[in-house]
Amino acid sequence: MNILVTGATGYLGRAVAQRLHVAGHQVTAMARGEAGLKALAAGGFRPVRGDLTDPVSLRTAVEDADAVVETGDADNDRATEALLELVAATGKRYLRTSGVGVYTELSGGEPSDTVHTEDTDFVPIPELSHRYNQDLRVMAAARNGAHTVVLRPGMVYGQGGSEQLPLLLRAALRDQVSRYTGQGLNRYPNVYLDDVARAYVLALESAPPGSEYNLAADEATMREIAEGIAEVLGLGEAVSTTLEDMAEAIGPRYAMGMAGNVRVDATKARTELGWAPQGPSLTEDLVHGSYRKVWGHREVSLVTEAVTP
Repeated sequence: MNILVTGATGYLGRAVAQRLHVAGHQVTAMARGEAGLKALAAGGFRPVRGDLTDPVSLRTAVEDADAVVETGDADNDRATEALLELVAATGKRYLRTSGVGVYTELSGGEPSDTVHTEDTDFVPIPELSHRYNQDLRVMAAARNGAHTVVLRPGMVYGQGGSEQLPLLLRAALRDQVSRYTGQGLNRYPNVYLDDVARAYVLALESAPPGSEYNLAADEATMREIAEGIAEVLGLGEAVSTTLEDMAEAIGPRYAMGMAGNVRVDATKARTELGWAPQGPSLTEDLVHGSYRKVWGHREVSLVTEAVTP
């Protein structure tokens, strides 16, 4: 298939595009500027200038595609609506990237026994209700002939990157302390970068219209993650802190999410798609793998990136 991948210059999007390319699909990828277009071409993809907020360029990019894999911004409601309109009644497949964060239970670092499946009846916290409602809207579009699928990855890790881990690593390196909130016993699911990219290929090729899948291979407490970061950076023991102090360190949005519980069951992806995660565990890759290689020898003076969203 000819597949349009949005967000292909990003951490997850690039991995998904590469895995689709390896699987034999032609990948068209959008970028706004020249640097992004050149990077996409160098990666073996067909670059196209476009922007999720620009309906004209989005329509042009979607026209020649058999499928759209959106890995850009799960909270970009306008882009989601535009993509749904463009694939409606066309037979094109549309994979939306959401996240297991929609299941967040605010707990301040305390544990929870609640594990969510795709059929769980729940009400998301207000901060994430719009994302969950967009998930529902995308799946409901299948009733009108669209081939839509929602994927909810856990904390994606690997190659020394991630959305969340570099944020925690930079803050720990800057402040010379690795923190967790409260007891740090809240758990968050995780999935290796290449494993989640494989799941996208499987979902594109075989997921039925209107389906949704949690993508997680394991889970870890935030205290375990903080201790791994402390070990990689040579900071001694990780320390407990308040939600307010964590918000000052990494920003209120991330502090809230990383103090809550998000526990999911990903059996559906394994049984329906034949997905079989194979990557190293998060703590193994963090302490002994790619994160030690990338972050283990950094100096405080080299950490110039902002740590607040």
